[in-house]
Amino acid sequence: MTIKELIEKHGDIHENWLILEFLTNKEIFELKFSKNYSVDDIYDDFLKILEKRKEHYPLQYIFGKWNFYGLELFVDSSVLIPRFETEILVDEILKLNCNKEKILDIGTGSGAISLALSSNLKDSIIYGVDISKEALKVANKNKQSLSLENVHFFESDIFSNIKDKDFDVIVSNPPYIDEKDMKSLEKELYFEPQNALYGGKDGLYFYKKIIESANDYLKNDGILAFEIGYNQKESIFDMLKDKNFKILFSKRDFSNFDRIIVAKKENI
Repeated sequence: MTIKELIEKHGDIHENWLILEFLTNKEIFELKFSKNYSVDDIYDDFLKILEKRKEHYPLQYIFGKWNFYGLELFVDSSVLIPRFETEILVDEILKLNCNKEKILDIGTGSGAISLALSSNLKDSIIYGVDISKEALKVANKNKQSLSLENVHFFESDIFSNIKDKDFDVIVSNPPYIDEKDMKSLEKELYFEPQNALYGGKDGLYFYKKIIESANDYLKNDGILAFEIGYNQKESIFDMLKDKNFKILFSKRDFSNFDRIIVAKKENI
């Protein structure tokens, strides 16, 4: 069977190209110029992946890796799959006109945000924390694979093991799905770690915890940056204002949902 025949015979064309890229270890553009190339030797493996996809098992976990901000990251079912929307958060931090020497990433998971920042801010020190030991294993595996020395991962339940009080930036993409939306998740999301998705009854539990203590860990004029749920902007604005943060801006994602909030600690 040729590539052309396989693509035309089976399901989702976009996914077929990704699976072929994975199985052949060739770039998609290269495969598209070799449509008469035989895939008989990988066809059985291709079909096995399609069977998993019928059960909605995420393609990223099948591959064991995914690209985030130009970095190839290892992923497994102990961590959330890095998403393009979160790249917006990294972008906005990198564009900020502020000191970025010392950054804390709360709920680091696979290390995606920390690693993207560390690879672009060579003179900064990035600390990524998570409560999950399994997630931290993945984050450290990614650190080693990318040979990044200016990022450090360790276990902490939000601020519980944070000793430093002088961060320039605190960033977090915490669990933010509320009780109602947890009951109607896309099928693929049920394979991702639920404790990395569920943000309490109103989805705001972790924002409350972070915001109520963030002033103690930020320098004056330090930055607090969040990824948020589509319907949470006003509630998080109110929490930030109550703790004397100045809202710098919010930003929408590619689907036009509110997705990013950036605020600054006000000098008191």
